[in-house]
Amino acid sequence: MAEELQAEGDDMFIGFASRLDPANLKPGMLQASFNTRLQRGIAQPRKGTKRLTDNDLINLTMVGSGLYVDDAGHDNIVLVFTDRMYLYKPAQGSDPKDLSQAFLFPANRTIAVGGICDVVTALNKVYIFRGKYDKTTFATTQSNASIAIGATGTITVTTPTNHGYSNNDEVTIGYTSSTSAFQSVTGSYVITVTGPTTFTFQYTNNTASTYIAQTGQSGWTARRGKPPLIWEDGQATLSFAQQKFTIDGTTVTGITESVPCADFGLYFQNRLILKYGDYQMLVSDILSEQCDTTLNNFIINTGGNDSIVGVLPWVQDQFLVFMTKSIYVVYVETDNFATDSPPGAQSSTTVVTTEIGCLARRSIVSAGQFVFFLSANGVHMLTPQLDLKLLGNTLPLSEPIADFFDTVNYDTVQNSVATYFNNRFYIAMPTGTATRNDKILVYNTLNQNWESIDYYPAGLFQDNFILSAYIKQRRLMIITNFAGSTQYGGVFLTEEQVEGDEFNTSDVTPLLPFNLFPASLQPNGEPVKTESTIATTQNFIHIPASIKTREYAFGGTSEKRFSRGEFTFNNVQNDFVQIDATTYDPDSTETVLRYSFSGTTDGTLRPRIAARGTSIACTVNFVVGRPSLKSTAVYAIAANRPMISQE
Repeated sequence: MAEELQAEGDDMFIGFASRLDPANLKPGMLQASFNTRLQRGIAQPRKGTKRLTDNDLINLTMVGSGLYVDDAGHDNIVLVFTDRMYLYKPAQGSDPKDLSQAFLFPANRTIAVGGICDVVTALNKVYIFRGKYDKTTFATTQSNASIAIGATGTITVTTPTNHGYSNNDEVTIGYTSSTSAFQSVTGSYVITVTGPTTFTFQYTNNTASTYIAQTGQSGWTARRGKPPLIWEDGQATLSFAQQKFTIDGTTVTGITESVPCADFGLYFQNRLILKYGDYQMLVSDILSEQCDTTLNNFIINTGGNDSIVGVLPWVQDQFLVFMTKSIYVVYVETDNFATDSPPGAQSSTTVVTTEIGCLARRSIVSAGQFVFFLSANGVHMLTPQLDLKLLGNTLPLSEPIADFFDTVNYDTVQNSVATYFNNRFYIAMPTGTATRNDKILVYNTLNQNWESIDYYPAGLFQDNFILSAYIKQRRLMIITNFAGSTQYGGVFLTEEQVEGDEFNTSDVTPLLPFNLFPASLQPNGEPVKTESTIATTQNFIHIPASIKTREYAFGGTSEKRFSRGEFTFNNVQNDFVQIDATTYDPDSTETVLRYSFSGTTDGTLRPRIAARGTSIACTVNFVVGRPSLKSTAVYAIAANRPMISQE
């Protein structure tokens, strides 16, 4: 005999866990959430992006970005291209948005597409790091013609073995002798290759005497590396950090007169901290860019089949060093606060964990007392102990959504980028065959659960996140790199447009896609993107948001007859939703309601389901607008025997 009508549902939503058995999820947990925010227990589509930049830079190729604060205290987003730099200032207070002039790089000092580009603001300057030195150092000989005072001449360099250099490589030349004329030649040059063991460079004689012609002078050293580019307010072009080696015999031992080549850096406690090698970090003198590589360096876990991935400021005079397989804390003693003072003798390195490491430098983010980062096992979180020492957890924070990481493209995952904003941790990663970040995982620290998988219109890649002032508020910006005429990049303000994502250029006829019916879902629960479209005069792209509830099994695995659902919304006029019901044993998915709200008051929808199975899950597709889903419920009658004969 059938039992009485029962109900099961959720009256709030706090997160999703896609890896776990959806029939065993706790109340309030979803099994899927796309482009959705779970705020105060209510599920609602995220707001769309607003394009801030125009089409002025569409034909250029962008390679990096960062943030610079000018003398007036205004945030400026640094846009770095292959041969130039721009500053873009979002609208701030009464000041309108502004794009600076082009600040050109020095001749032949460029950044290749896909090359290293890290932007650091320090000492009121913008530093653009382009990679560390080549490991190979050649003891060379040089010859040249006579070069008069103020003249430019060609100097030929001969290496003992094949150098492997190419035209327009940047090479630093050093000399071991004390001969002043030869010492004046030392520095960084763009070379021309003339043979497998020879190359030339142009030297301008700014000494007080003629540079006498030499033939086959030994004692020279050559090392390939791209010196950092430097810009400060008032400069029309960028300069480069002139390299001056300290040389012992034929071995380069240090550099003492400028900031050296590095993969990346940060500014912490009035010091530049740089990655100088796979196992070596450099720390500059206080309030100075000068780095003595023989004294101001930290060798970390050398020879351990490990390498440095990234760094993060921690507390007091400590910073964290993330390697591929381990994590360390570096303490920089400051016993003298005078300008140009080096680190103290009590500086040290301490291991945090050797069980986990980091895959992507820009995935390392601090949020209050916690540190998030991407490892080979997913997203991890470090937590401090009472003495502020960090404790690593071997269980990833992303374990409830571990199935997502099966879709990640690990060939390019090192380009992942993360940030913390508005009580949420955002991490963008490449998925499928994408080589640029095309999906964002959102972790809500208030709910202490994963909140959503966000995705944007095709082409709006998340190459960087930047927190910048916008209309007197600190806001999250997505930076999409320009890639010539084939990729319209720019600066996009997140969580701004109610109508959808603004992505296309403003001078073309835009399209506003929205779902027409019947709609369907891909196997992973993500709404299909091959929808019919209608043309409008607005430049917005619909946000395909959806949530999928846990399975409602009504306390057992017996067969049930489902009668109806109940879904409570906050809505505005013309909001449109579609509700699908998926039953299990037998498996079936059916659209049970398509509804357009006609008023502005709360609305409760009670669609008829009329299906049977052992459990049921509901998918709510937010088709038009941003209706807020407050609760869900399904009503069913459970039987103590099969309702259909199995004979």
